Amino acid sequence: MEKRLSGKVRRALRGRYYDIPPRAWIGRRGLDEGVIAEINTQLEKDGVLKVEIRKGALISTGLDRRSIAEKVAGATDSELIDVRGKRFILFRPREGWEKYLRKLQRKELSMEKREEKPVKKVRLDIVQFRRKFKKGRD
Repeated sequence: MEKRLSGKVRRALRGRYYDIPPRAWIGRRGLDEGVIAEINTQLEKDGVLKVEIRKGALISTGLDRRSIAEKVAGATDSELIDVRGKRFILFRPREGWEKYLRKLQRKELSMEKREEKPVKKVRLDIVQFRRKFKKGRD
């Protein structure tokens, strides 16, 4: 599975969506079509989803938590953001991967172009300054 998001974006998403409640569960039936369809529906609706793996899924599939999460991410064309304990976070942009990745690239390019320029020091002549503003007051 290829990673489409950079570590910086991944960290931002993980921090933003860490405390959302899980809205999908993988039970003893494992990774059947109904579970994958429900996860797809939730991802289309919100773009981010937290999934919980029940104990029965680990027993029935014989896989560990990380590999179950990677299989779900591959089946739903989403990005696996984080796996912690029995829960994992999936992300799929609602506008589609191509448009989302182009938007991220444009944002990075604009950040590079906006480099800070040093402030130009100006020597201030107090006498000229007072003359200039005294003219306006007379």
